[in-house]
Amino acid sequence: MSKTARAVLALILLAAAVPAAAETKRNLLEYITANLRKDGGLPTAQQARIVNSIRTRFADYALKVVPAKDTANADVVMRMIIEGVFDQSPEDRIADVSFAAWQALSRGAPAEVVEGIALYGYRKKIPGETIAAWASGYKNLTDAQVPPEVAADLVRNAMEKDWDIRTFDLFKQNMYAAAKARFDMKDYATYLFGHYLEGKKMPGAMSADAMAYFKKCAAAKVQPKLPPYQGVFSAKPFQDIVYEAKPKEAAPEPVQPAVEPARPQPEPAAPTVEPPPEPLKPVPVMPVKPAATPRPAPEPTPQSLGIAMGSVWPGLYASAQSYLGTPYVWGGTTHQGIDCSGFTQNSYGENKVRIPRVSRDQWKTGDPIQWQDLRKGDLVFFNTMGAGVSHVGLVVDANGPKFYHASSSKGVTEAELSKNYYKTRYLGARRIIP
Repeated sequence: MSKTARAVLALILLAAAVPAAAETKRNLLEYITANLRKDGGLPTAQQARIVNSIRTRFADYALKVVPAKDTANADVVMRMIIEGVFDQSPEDRIADVSFAAWQALSRGAPAEVVEGIALYGYRKKIPGETIAAWASGYKNLTDAQVPPEVAADLVRNAMEKDWDIRTFDLFKQNMYAAAKARFDMKDYATYLFGHYLEGKKMPGAMSADAMAYFKKCAAAKVQPKLPPYQGVFSAKPFQDIVYEAKPKEAAPEPVQPAVEPARPQPEPAAPTVEPPPEPLKPVPVMPVKPAATPRPAPEPTPQSLGIAMGSVWPGLYASAQSYLGTPYVWGGTTHQGIDCSGFTQNSYGENKVRIPRVSRDQWKTGDPIQWQDLRKGDLVFFNTMGAGVSHVGLVVDANGPKFYHASSSKGVTEAELSKNYYKTRYLGARRIIP
């Protein structure tokens, strides 16, 4: 190849590499700015204020390169920003929470847990290293088969009681050992936290006492005596469920029908010596008939059970109102702390109607409803994290419409669906009860 040809080839390769390099070298601030511009719910002036707050709070970290093939950490920051705007938080608080999440991610905390726990920053200012410790601790416990709501209660206590990281880690390690010993973790956490909050023992002594007591109870095969403690896992099971609304799934694969066995063939006649036997005629084989497949019993519906929103609504509304002001707790399911889907599930469950626990499964349940047809009791769904269904609320007034939801900063509160940012994040609605 001539020198001229090699030079031309080098220029072509360089030109092809420039766009990829430019894409690869986009920094965090540029990534945030580009994504905010795509958001139709944010006025330009508000976008500028958020970007300026992020630039100030992140300082040199805002210049961190975001690789095109690995945007996971940057996406968590974006979701903190989106959630803050959804909660109508001030720009400086949005920047603080986003930076704390970034710090936690930089320390190796799992992104899927940081997304939920970092939202506590909208209630009080929490350092990034603390969020990292909580997120990693939560993951360690759930990996050890500790129920998620029990692990969430440890984080909630640490947040509300201002426990230092050492105290949190002591209890985490103690609960990890209790899970390995196969103790009932709800009972164990009730004993551990209930007695510790009495203020009579230090964390290490309390942990040792709980372990020794549960070992003694296990050896004697007796139930432990528990203090009157209310955690986010202390919800009583729903009583007397009348109707269970399940997510609608694709039709199952058809089952092959059972085959009816062929009828036995007659034995051929014994041949005689004289005259020669005539050739045997073939016996016709009866066609095989498939066995009739029994039809499954139809799933009960609210109509078949005589359930109507007119009769359910008074209790449903009373239940929803009882949670107003309940603080947001990731994974929470009680009046001590609750998340968005826990709020909607409890409101219905307390009125004998069970719906799924997770917002994405609630989205698949019931019948789709258009905006203009919304009425009280309908579930409304939002995309607050930029990745599909991530938030749910309960319509309490068709005028507006107004709905209750678990806000990260305000807890369970009332909001108007007609506000611009709710409308731009709105995905649709589902009706559980006609």
